[in-house]
Amino acid sequence: MKKLILSIITSIIISAASFALPGFTAFIPDSAGEYVYYRDSSFTRESYIGILGYDDATIQIRYFAPKDDEAKLPAKEIAILITVDPKADFWNMTGEKIISTILPDTDDTDIVNYLHDLLYEFSARRISAGTIESDKVIADQDFAQFGGNVSITFDARIPLFNIRTITDSKGSKAFDCVTIGTIKSSEDKSFEAFKGVSGPKPEVTKETRKTAKAKICKFENRQVTLDESWEQKMENFWTLGNDSLITMSALPQVSENKVLNDLYVQRKLLESTEGSYTDFQNCEITYTQAKDSYKIVSTSYFPENGINVCITKILTRNTNGGFDYFSISTYQTAYLKNPAYFDKIIKSYK
Repeated sequence: MKKLILSIITSIIISAASFALPGFTAFIPDSAGEYVYYRDSSFTRESYIGILGYDDATIQIRYFAPKDDEAKLPAKEIAILITVDPKADFWNMTGEKIISTILPDTDDTDIVNYLHDLLYEFSARRISAGTIESDKVIADQDFAQFGGNVSITFDARIPLFNIRTITDSKGSKAFDCVTIGTIKSSEDKSFEAFKGVSGPKPEVTKETRKTAKAKICKFENRQVTLDESWEQKMENFWTLGNDSLITMSALPQVSENKVLNDLYVQRKLLESTEGSYTDFQNCEITYTQAKDSYKIVSTSYFPENGINVCITKILTRNTNGGFDYFSISTYQTAYLKNPAYFDKIIKSYK
């Protein structure tokens, strides 16, 4: 149990292994191993499209549909390894290798062709969008694969093509980012193991915690009010049994460009870690100008155990241009039993 909580501690690391896809320069350089998954509602069954970047010449695109008991459909997976000309100013595919099983007398071949078309279209539309230096740039375009007239929302925090959502003419999200992440090594199977971003919400009975003596816990110039139920494990690290974990630290400035710095840090803090998936669709980010502070509320799903972890992160600009960082991670079952208790702790941070 404790291993799962510990695995969601995230550090900001500037990767030297960055790359650029053909035809445009991303505001936030993509790093080797970064990926994005989308829910693709153009299919009649639940379907996901994942794109993983290895370098400026090699990517993988994967289609996955979970087993559908009602429609009596087995799970389906199609994965293609693709190479492109990195020196071209457009999407010039130079090779491919299908790395999954293609079944005869099925729609697998049609899906392979669809995946090819998506990459060509995404590249062309990203190139035509020009500079994307914010979390929301909307372009109205005609997109046959999604029914004609659509609105594409670009977001610099989304790796690779920076596409966050594609909304059809009826206002429905036909294509929507569900998670982003980075695989850390060849042993990290997070991309190929993806089957969804959330487990069932547990049914719990709310409980009232016994009053315990309050204590102020400090790290450098920041503090949070806990109680005697919490145990300090390190200078900046506290745990509530196996239910919850708090860390406080400082994150360095990664760019003198404030917008780039902030979007880069947000991307890294929202990326899934090995063995878990951040629910990007339902994360909430609020900015308080008076404090120059961001609050990020999200949920991470651990499929191996079928559990969700509720995470709140607070970033407050410090005098060095970086951020003072606070994070509290709590198993969803524990949080739902007494949300007011954990919310009070978050509000006490200053």
